[in-house]
Amino acid sequence: MGTLLKIHGDVRWVIVLVAVIAVIRLVWGLLREKSYDRLTQISMRAFSAVIDIQVLLGLIYFIWNGAKDGYWPTYRFEHAITMAIAVMIAHLPMRWRTAAAPIRFRNDLAAVLVTMLVIVIGVARLPGSDRWLQLGP
Repeated sequence: MGTLLKIHGDVRWVIVLVAVIAVIRLVWGLLREKSYDRLTQISMRAFSAVIDIQVLLGLIYFIWNGAKDGYWPTYRFEHAITMAIAVMIAHLPMRWRTAAAPIRFRNDLAAVLVTMLVIVIGVARLPGSDRWLQLGP
């Protein structure tokens, strides 16, 4: 069980990396008024794919680990619901895939940034999250 939780925790860095790549591609395309190319599509698909993998790992852990001391702690539900909202936002770019390039760049960029913000909020719901939210040592 600890291995699954460790993998779930480590995948977050993959999400951050893919999100940074997607943001760079989207900002570059928006500023340079480029067409929405295949590399940008791949970066957005990769972003939603790693989010999906993370959710799957989280759900398996949530169900497999079961209740602690006879009940599921409230923070687990808060985390799960917040992350479900993040997944919905991460998949919004599929709704405007036929839009003009500037609109698509702008909307996709907003979706990635808002998704990452919601993820930070969701992780902040977990006990011990204050360690990584601190700015100093």
